[in-house]
Amino acid sequence: MVKRMPHGIWPACHNSPALPRGHLARRSGLFEKLGSILRPYQMQGVGYMWRAAKMGMGVFLADDMGLGKTLQMLTVLNQWKREGALGPEHGAPPALLVLPATLLANWQAEARKFTPDLRVGVLHASAWSAEDRAAVETDLPGFLARYDVVLTTYGMAARMEGLQEVEFAAVVADEAQAIKTAGSARSRAVRKLKAPRRVALTGTPVENNLGDLWSLFEFINPGLLGSQKGFRDFVRSMGGAHPGHR
Repeated sequence: MVKRMPHGIWPACHNSPALPRGHLARRSGLFEKLGSILRPYQMQGVGYMWRAAKMGMGVFLADDMGLGKTLQMLTVLNQWKREGALGPEHGAPPALLVLPATLLANWQAEARKFTPDLRVGVLHASAWSAEDRAAVETDLPGFLARYDVVLTTYGMAARMEGLQEVEFAAVVADEAQAIKTAGSARSRAVRKLKAPRRVALTGTPVENNLGDLWSLFEFINPGLLGSQKGFRDFVRSMGGAHPGHR
């Protein structure tokens, strides 16, 4: 998990610097347009997400609200498309972004503004034409395959079990505190989604107690924190010295 201040200082526990801007630029020309927009700390976030995913690790970006997590994620998605990892023009599956319904319009607007090359679709009844609805009901994989990135909501992810049968290029959970309750229908549904790249974005990774983290990490790196019971017991073992951890 990465939590950074606006001026780009990494936490003391993080001893691996972000991928240098020049390295990514030489590989793909990624920063030809976005390089003049991204702030230094956002460059670090992009490098961290790109490299962690390249190593097969789940990604947890916990920048505070307003620091541009959406722009950083779009930059990484754009890079994955350039590498041929997602999108129909490469014969690759789309990335699936799961988010609150109130953010659908914002993600669409940000994608049009900053990454217009990404083909963005919306898997939500509010955005469907009659043709789209028919396509979703008769051939969900075919509908998804039209796009580089598909936006959907936590409610749709919980209701549409067919999503669990699709192999996505990446699954991204925005406002990921929405899946902090491990036993909820939405949390179980999102964890069942299939993808080699998993990303959680949230400005509030711990809302109630450290137990919130288990569900989030079980999504991005299944098994990393052990079983839910084992993690709960570990947290309780710290309770005497650290009451706030309960």
